Amino acid sequence: MPNQTAVSPQGLRFAVIGLGRMGMRHIQAAQDLGMTLVGGADLSPQARATLTQDHGVPPEACLEDGLALLAAVKPEALVVATTAPSHANFVLAAIQAGVRHVLCEKPMASSIAEGEAMLAACAASGTRLAINHQMQFMDQYTRVRDLIGSDQMGPLASILVAGSNFGLAMNASHYFQMFRYITGTPVAEVQAWFEADALTNPRGAQFDDASGRVLARNAQGTTIFLDFSARAGWGVCVTYICRNGQITVDELRGEMRVVSRQAAHRDLPTTRYGMPVDVSEFPIPPADVVGPTAAVWDAMLAGRDYPDGAAGLHALRCLVAAHASHRTGRAMALNDASLPVSEIFNWA
Repeated sequence: MPNQTAVSPQGLRFAVIGLGRMGMRHIQAAQDLGMTLVGGADLSPQARATLTQDHGVPPEACLEDGLALLAAVKPEALVVATTAPSHANFVLAAIQAGVRHVLCEKPMASSIAEGEAMLAACAASGTRLAINHQMQFMDQYTRVRDLIGSDQMGPLASILVAGSNFGLAMNASHYFQMFRYITGTPVAEVQAWFEADALTNPRGAQFDDASGRVLARNAQGTTIFLDFSARAGWGVCVTYICRNGQITVDELRGEMRVVSRQAAHRDLPTTRYGMPVDVSEFPIPPADVVGPTAAVWDAMLAGRDYPDGAAGLHALRCLVAAHASHRTGRAMALNDASLPVSEIFNWA
């Protein structure tokens, strides 16, 4: 949501609800921008004690109840880094409390209906809501986007994500937003084939997620295929298939390989797929969360383009469509009237 009035991060008073590993990274990201931490909430006494010991937040601003925190410290900005079932409640409460800058972890909610309620509340209050889908601020995607559509690579045909056991909602959801960012268009339709394997969710046995495969496409026919099998135990490699070549990124090792037809052969038909190529390989920064998360804050506060609530709702609809597709055995459009809008999913 670009073209908003800029707000300086310097001294902006922020609080964090959810002080787990990601919550602590959020603190670092915001403080790197000069924001001032004024409070935190978590069910864990140890996490609250760490906030006092390591960050100097007084005990009276380190609370168990996130709603009580909003009333006690009245932050100007808020991070919601809890698990998905509480996202909507905390974001809506923050809006009601007058917080006008909110960064919420993904997935943004546990149902489409919750996500829509969050967007409606933001529209009514003027609150800026970002969802922490940070792809547009990561080298492994920005460099690829710069190449796609160039004379060297030509237009994008498809994306292949050779993943591992990282869960549909936990991590695969990021790739729906990546597709939206890379192509400049939303997903229109999703088809999914889930595995029967029961997943052990690192955030708690009470949560459910899915492993398997998903095929998504936009209205122009560009596709993304994700393989996130429970039987695969290492790696995330993404291949972007273009008219004139392929770009492969090893996201964990931080390596990029670009193979493209030599200029003299680029006008030949695609059936001549064995033409001579130029090959280049170079390192890129491995996947990181702190820097890109700081970039989300920076863009939102500056009024530039950032992954807003609409982006989060798009990814959420893709998740729900994947579940609906697996159940029905057919592809599901994101605007299909049969999507279970009100169903609550037990994602972390």
